[in-house]
Amino acid sequence: MEGDAGTSQLNRTIDADADSAPEETPAPTADDASSNPPPVTRRPARLGRGWVTTVCVLLVLLTAGAGVGGFLALRANDRAEEIARADEAALSAAKECIAATQAPDTAAMAAAQTKILECSTGEFGVQAGLYSSVLAEAYEAANATVQVDDLRAAVERHNEDGTVNVLVAVRVRITNAEAADQQVGYRLRATMAFDEGRYRIAEMEQVTS
Repeated sequence: MEGDAGTSQLNRTIDADADSAPEETPAPTADDASSNPPPVTRRPARLGRGWVTTVCVLLVLLTAGAGVGGFLALRANDRAEEIARADEAALSAAKECIAATQAPDTAAMAAAQTKILECSTGEFGVQAGLYSSVLAEAYEAANATVQVDDLRAAVERHNEDGTVNVLVAVRVRITNAEAADQQVGYRLRATMAFDEGRYRIAEMEQVTS
């Protein structure tokens, strides 16, 4: 009897331990993981709307600035080319007109006088007729011949009234009744004015220094 009582007591203890043991949770399977994905946690944005707006405005301003800069550079380039063309025309006109004042002899004086009148305007235009007639008389009286050895010109400055100062260096060889092969060099300042579609000499003076 005692043996049976002990056995009964042992069985009750085992059953009590089994009832009190925690239930085992089955491990999740691949199907469970796919059907219940883990929640996605989004990182908060680093820049607010104000920063985004500021960046957009800056980009717009930079783009506009680049466009304006390109336009101004193009205008400056066009202006530089325009000035270069004007300078070339003024230089060419100054050299042609001053060369006409150095006619080789009396036979060429008539054509030289016509050229001087055509390429003059303003104050020099008023004096051109008298200047050419005096020059013709001087050639005839001295029986002179003139040979231009060198004639160079360069733009000195641009004036506010649109005229251009051109410095012209001339070296000539003069032969007359009193001297043979006398070489003379001098410099002239010609103020070139744009008149009737071309540059003409408005003023001319000798440069002594």
